[in-house]
Amino acid sequence: MSAASPILLLDVDGTLIEDRGYRCAQVEAARFVCRRWGLPDHTPTEDEINVLHACGFSNEWDSTAFNVGINLVESQRGNGARPDFAAWATKTRAFAGLPHERARALLLSEAPSALHPSIHRLLDDVRDPRVSETTRLLYTFVLGSARFEQHFGLKAEVETPSFLETMDAPIPNARSRQIILSRPASAYTARPTLPPDSSRPGLYQTPEGEIALAQLGMTELPLMGLGPMQWLADVKGGSIWDYAKPALVQPIAAMLAAVGCPLRDAALAAHAFVVQRDRSGVERLDGRQVIVFEDNAGGVRAVRDAAAALRSAGVHVQVFGFGVARDPAKRAALAEVCDRLFDDVNAALAVL
Repeated sequence: MSAASPILLLDVDGTLIEDRGYRCAQVEAARFVCRRWGLPDHTPTEDEINVLHACGFSNEWDSTAFNVGINLVESQRGNGARPDFAAWATKTRAFAGLPHERARALLLSEAPSALHPSIHRLLDDVRDPRVSETTRLLYTFVLGSARFEQHFGLKAEVETPSFLETMDAPIPNARSRQIILSRPASAYTARPTLPPDSSRPGLYQTPEGEIALAQLGMTELPLMGLGPMQWLADVKGGSIWDYAKPALVQPIAAMLAAVGCPLRDAALAAHAFVVQRDRSGVERLDGRQVIVFEDNAGGVRAVRDAAAALRSAGVHVQVFGFGVARDPAKRAALAEVCDRLFDDVNAALAVL
């Protein structure tokens, strides 16, 4: 690698944080809704959740609603046994669209028409807690009931502490934290985060990324999460998913944040490049090397696609993918896009 220190882009969940909180919140929210609906409350095992992640279900609002939908269809078939969630996840690969759209298409294809309204209720809009009861419960467990009510102005349906604060576990050791904080680096995450200005937080702008950095003892690390991407959608129009990974804007913005660009300016410069091919805000990346640390292949692929777009405009960025996972399903997916695989982020950072 060149003499210039490479830019480090670090995913959060599964890379910097052992994301027990999200996984437990996913399970508890699905069980709560299943019981309310009079369904068996089966939930996926850890290995099955890993398969869901490998199939693109890295956001718990997708997998929680899908979980309830699987129980709904299996119950209608008279099958009271625990479903094979890994098999259901794998079947979604035959369908196009975002994860919740693929899950919905699969469930609709497997269910009688009488269940179609319930499947649409579950999966048409999985992101807004004001609409989706699975996501409403999920956010309550993730944030804790007090913070949930503060951010959404909704009454919590259950009293609970934040699962992120009480269950998540940091992965980097002291040496790894030192390496990260001594290099141009940013957290590159699909976690909701606060917006890059003082506007009132909303959907995708809850402090879940900030909770993680506080647990890691790295609050100074630039945090390019969903908050700036939602802010960008509010300012420039379109959907957050026009900008968030696997789209090109977020990885470019994360690179810019790592080299000292404020979050707001990084998001705007990345947008200007992707939409207008305006190089003025991204030229500082020319000649840089980027190492992306991810447990999800989609995040690595997005950085590679962003670098290819930059190179096509004469801004030369070289990407190295460092996959971090022990699970065989995740490693198999990462092997397709990564230069090297490691058991965890400490092993990956040690090579620097």
